[in-house]
Formats: sequence, structure tokens, C-alpha cells
Amino acid sequence: MRAIEKRIAKQAIVGLVVVAVGVFAYIQVFTMGVDRLPERVCSGAVDRDIAARVLPGTMTAHERGKRVEGVGAGFVFSCNVKTRGQDSILSGDGSIHDVSAGEWLEGVEGDADASKLAVEFRDVRAVSYAAQSFLYVPCTPTGKKPGEARNAYGLIVEARTIGDTAVTGDELRQEVTDFAFELLKYNYEIQGCQEGKTFPSELPRFA
Repeated sequence: MRAIEKRIAKQAIVGLVVVAVGVFAYIQVFTMGVDRLPERVCSGAVDRDIAARVLPGTMTAHERGKRVEGVGAGFVFSCNVKTRGQDSILSGDGSIHDVSAGEWLEGVEGDADASKLAVEFRDVRAVSYAAQSFLYVPCTPTGKKPGEARNAYGLIVEARTIGDTAVTGDELRQEVTDFAFELLKYNYEIQGCQEGKTFPSELPRFA
């Protein structure tokens, strides 16, 4: 009887080990796709951890930073992080336009709804509508003079999610805005904004 009991106990232990290895393998292979991306995605523009918190677990994920010339007063730089399977996307883009802060604000408030929240810090304005955020900061691009603008040169960033997300509500709102802010800081540098503004590590939290 003792031999049988020992054999059963041994088989149970082996079974538990197999299950544990299987769970670990599942987590590593099927849910860690975003975590396998570079530490800073989109040519170093954005912290990968933001995307990892927003996007659901997946087997594979892809990221891409893309620059398109001849848009606005400079070019567009966009960042796109996408999971395969759920087709969930966290993306944003930034570009410089001849638009004042007031004009920009009127534009993003055109379809205002009850979800709107806004913060402002050192000339950086952020307006959030649930899973979509808009940011603005004054920015005169390389080769331009402030007086050449019809109104004022400003760097505009928009970020949004598409599909399922791992977080919702206020947490999602904040993560999307943080993603947009990192993209704004990166655009500010590569667009050659002449104001030379120093940014904080993060914007004030939404109340």
C-alpha cells in the first residue's frame, strides 16, 4: 500500500509541475507580447510600459514610429502599438500647425461631451475625452519665425485607443494622456521647436 501511495504522490507532484510549467509558458508566450517590445517604442518616443498597461495580453505585438513630411508647418510623427489577435491599438501623432491655443481649444471642444477633463501646466494644454486625448504646446519649428504665423505656431498631439483595452475609465484616460505627453515631448525635440521648453516628467493628474 505504501508503494502505491508513494507512486500516487509522485505522480501528483509531477502533475503539479507540468501544470505550473504550462501556466508559466502560457504567460510568457501568449500574454507577454507587448513586454517583448523595446523599452521605448516608436524610435524611442514612448515608454513601452504605458502600452503594456493599456493593451490586453496577447501572443504578439508590433510597434512602429513613422515620419511623414510636408504636413502643417513641418511633418507628422506618429506612434502605433498594436496587438495581434484582439487587434487592439494604442496610437498617436504629432505635428505643428499655424493655430493659436484658443483656436485649437475651440476645435477639440467642438464635440464636447460629459467625459471631458482638462489640465494645463507651463503652456502645455491637455484635453481628454475618455479614451482620446489632445495636447497643445506653443512651438515655432526650425526655419520659421514667430511673426510668419497667421496666429501662432503650435505643436498638436492626438492619441487614442482602438479595440479592447486592459484598463478602463479614469485609469485608461490617464494612460492615454501620458502616452500623448511622451509623444509630445519627443515631437518637440525632433521638430526643432525653438522655444526650448523644459518639460516635467509628467503632467498633473486628472482629478
